[in-house]
Amino acid sequence: MSFSRSRCVSGLFTSAVTLALFVSGAALNYFGLNYSGDESASGMKIHPYVVVTLICMLVLSVSIGRSHSKISDRRFRVPTICSVVVIGILIFRSMGSGRQSLGFAVDTLVSALWAAAIVPFLNERTARRVWALGFAFVLVECTMAMTEVVTRIEFIPIDTWYGGYFRATALHGHPLNNALVLVTVAVSLQWSATRRTSVVIFLLTIGALSAFGARGALAVYLLTNAIWFIRFGLQSARRMSIVLMGIPIILTILGWVLLSGAFGDRIANVGAYDDSSGVRLQSIQMLQGLNWGNLIAGTDPDQVLRIMENANVGVIENFLVAYIFMFGLACTLLLFLCFWASGKGVSRLWNHGSGGTVYAIFTVFVATAMTNNSLVTKTPALYLCFVFAWAAAYIRHSHKRPASKMRSLEERLHVGG
Repeated sequence: MSFSRSRCVSGLFTSAVTLALFVSGAALNYFGLNYSGDESASGMKIHPYVVVTLICMLVLSVSIGRSHSKISDRRFRVPTICSVVVIGILIFRSMGSGRQSLGFAVDTLVSALWAAAIVPFLNERTARRVWALGFAFVLVECTMAMTEVVTRIEFIPIDTWYGGYFRATALHGHPLNNALVLVTVAVSLQWSATRRTSVVIFLLTIGALSAFGARGALAVYLLTNAIWFIRFGLQSARRMSIVLMGIPIILTILGWVLLSGAFGDRIANVGAYDDSSGVRLQSIQMLQGLNWGNLIAGTDPDQVLRIMENANVGVIENFLVAYIFMFGLACTLLLFLCFWASGKGVSRLWNHGSGGTVYAIFTVFVATAMTNNSLVTKTPALYLCFVFAWAAAYIRHSHKRPASKMRSLEERLHVGG
């Protein structure tokens, strides 16, 4: 029986996505593996989905029989080089004065670039499997979140206090991490789903985001869907009539979900501006206390702690500000350049139309990520963003092309591997 590289990589990658979606760091901590702590079982500091993704990279990088290495392929080479650059930045910053704690970055940043290197060599069947996994995740994640709020019981409890407000922890532990992951997956699924399925995803996601008390993520998600809804209505008079009739219904449902407290009393009882909102503004204002040298090259962790104490800020609730403190503006821009180049490579798989899907999903992702500091912790959010942006774009493209032309598309994507 001959070895099929494409089947091997497809199976491994599907397993990696499953682990990233359903086996969170919070779950590993809960079952005693101490994934995020100072001590852990051997090998468990790196999440299993990262290990499986690395194996996929190794399989693609070697020549096996008639199947040649993908290293010479630009779609594989660019993200791989970018991952090496990011690893170099991490090593450089961890060896500097004060030594930055950057243990989160392999799972959060490097793994996403490896995903970008792998997806160009996967086929439509894998894309649809990934889509189905994402839909199953939305069903499980949202059901867990809303059930937790109703019962006031967390399935995977975490050691974080939110004052008098109960916030669901669902699959991914911290509510804001859950919100970032959920919005990323939900928006990607909606982009390539049927209208009825998209409505189901929308309603479930709204309920879950309310349960997480994630106001920033909720605002970004609602704005995204509002733009889609208006765009849908502008396509014809018939569709506009549907929009006009649907707006009062949607507003009524949203008003009840957000104000009744049925799926989260924090949003129902907290105003638009409170201490949490103030911390986000203070996080940006803290950059004003840096001199040009620290702003460009990064700041000593002890100095960051002093700045936070002076500003009375416990957590920097903005990942971009935290990156500038940790890496400096120069290395932060280099990081963004690496991810932009890798995302551009994924979007170039499609000449017209669907390539924009990748950029749109990343825009929503960044807007949501700016409302919290999840990307400064171990999270599969960015990894899943690359994966589901690719899957959504692939499926949208397959809908636009006649079935007779799909073979040529797969040949261009080197599916045969």
